[in-house]
Amino acid sequence: MVCRNQLPTLRKSGYCFYLVFQIDISNIWVFSMKLDIFCLGILLERNYSGYEIHKMINIALAHLRQASFGALYPALNRLQAKEFISSEAVSKDLLNNGLGKRIFSITDKGRAHFKVEIKKITAAEVVNSDFLSALHFSNSLTPNEVSILVDERLADLQIEQRRLLKLPSSDITEGQRFAIRYTLSQISAAIAFLKGEGKAIQTVMAKRR
Repeated sequence: MVCRNQLPTLRKSGYCFYLVFQIDISNIWVFSMKLDIFCLGILLERNYSGYEIHKMINIALAHLRQASFGALYPALNRLQAKEFISSEAVSKDLLNNGLGKRIFSITDKGRAHFKVEIKKITAAEVVNSDFLSALHFSNSLTPNEVSILVDERLADLQIEQRRLLKLPSSDITEGQRFAIRYTLSQISAAIAFLKGEGKAIQTVMAKRR
């Protein structure tokens, strides 16, 4: 059911009309579920600090997703408010860097919630590619600018390919191994495509100028 305050209202400014969206943020949990569930999955393995979770997501698991500190800590706070995780402050005296931190652990309630929510995840993937968006509107770019984009994307893919190939193949689950191999196959195909079609589009664009 759509609430009244979720409907856009139409306002007039001079000769222009514009939409003002009034959104009920009480259900914001729905839109943040994926990162929250991802954090629960990480905490199933062992306890981590927020910094360690951030590092895990953006380095070790970068082929799955990424998250900024600005997105991560609100997610952890939501999970703790729901009693899906708990945290314990570690005294700065016990740490080499002299800085205090919180260690997060998943609760029994969190484990049960994860088992329910993981079954709801579909095979759909969200596409959000600045590179492909730029290529889509490449009529506004010069052949040289397209060349730079292609070369940068190719370099990024090769770096990620090397990172994944260095990941340990032992002491991981079959699902984790599958995810790595699946991502590697996509990257390998993209690299091969860019090496061929990346040059071809530059040639075609140069001829049309």
